[in-house]
Parts: sequence; structure tokens; C-alpha cells
Amino acid sequence: MVAEYLWLFAIAGGAFLLGCAIAYGMLTNRKLSRSEQEAQDRRVRKLYEKPPHEASQ
Repeated sequence: MVAEYLWLFAIAGGAFLLGCAIAYGMLTNRKLSRSEQEAQDRRVRKLYEKPPHEASQ
């Protein structure tokens, strides 16, 4: 009987913690500002302009 409640607590608690982690991630996620987005785009373009063997350096 106690083992059944332990499993119920483990399953429900795990789902609750996963839900909290997802909610926290969604609430703390923010959009990049225009200057941050442009800087990110420049760096991505620069990365993809290099040949594949140089991209990892």
C-alpha cells in the first residue's frame, strides 16, 4: 500500500517539477533587442561563410 503511494508521489512529483521547469524557462525567455539580433545575424553569417574545416576553429 505504501509503495503505491510512493510511486504516485514519484510520478506526480516528477510531472509537477517538469512542468515548473518548462514554465520557468518560458517566463524567463526574452526577445533579443534589435542590436542583439543584428549582432547575432552577423556572427552567424560570418560562421557560415567559412569552409567547414575552419568553422570549428
